[in-house]
Amino acid sequence: MTNGPPTAESPAKDLQERVEETARRVTPWIAWTARAGYVAKGVVYAAVGVLAARVALGAGGETTGVGGAVENIGEQPFGKVLLLLLAAGLLGYALWKLVQGVMDPDGRGSDLGGIVRRMAYGGSALIHGGLAFSALEELFGIEGQSTSLDQWTAQVMAQPLGRWLVALAGLGVVAVGLYQLYAGLTARFRAELKTYHMSEAARWATITGRVGTAARAVAILVAGGFVLLAAWQADPDETRGLGGALEAMLHQPFGPYLLGTLAFGLVAYAAFMFLVARCRNIEAC
Repeated sequence: MTNGPPTAESPAKDLQERVEETARRVTPWIAWTARAGYVAKGVVYAAVGVLAARVALGAGGETTGVGGAVENIGEQPFGKVLLLLLAAGLLGYALWKLVQGVMDPDGRGSDLGGIVRRMAYGGSALIHGGLAFSALEELFGIEGQSTSLDQWTAQVMAQPLGRWLVALAGLGVVAVGLYQLYAGLTARFRAELKTYHMSEAARWATITGRVGTAARAVAILVAGGFVLLAAWQADPDETRGLGGALEAMLHQPFGPYLLGTLAFGLVAYAAFMFLVARCRNIEAC
């Protein structure tokens, strides 16, 4: 008995099987890369939180964003080794976000909400890829040519409808902050965690995730508010990044307490990233 002639579907089926087999071989590498990325992100936010806590306690130093935290890490003992590991981890995180955006392993879908979320993953990939590049610049002593946030804002404002574009960007930042606040308070991230056989880790992930994500969301909201203020006053110097947003908290009534609370929250967010590195479900497809 002979098999029938090959159908038109056979080549397509063979290709699909080869793609699936390749994905199964690649998935472990993506998983390890993603977990290293979460650890690297946690290290950066731990540095941001600790530096902010020092300022809140009157121990000196200054608040900083993620870029300044990378520079501070490079100044520590064994800083070169730490920067190399950090750059590798951040590149891994950027790769994982790219996989999330393109291959959609979390099943976000192709409706409007899913597309927006997947585009956000792509933006996160660019941001953390740039942060990894900054770590490499610091590692090799290359003088950075990056443009500051207020310089970028000034360049945008110089364009036609520039103030409206800056205002739109500010609204986007505020929207991200509001979503992060909602996600943190409702612990939406729990659906992505492997809760079986690690109930204690999952419990701490929920606690640190709620506190840390909410604190990070507040900082994002403050930064977004400054972008909107810059657009309203047509003054690019009003823009603030994460470090500037934390510094602004210090100058409010009960500023040291506000800053200290946010610093604690950012350290909690770092701990959350470490737990996510252990507990998250990660698949390539």
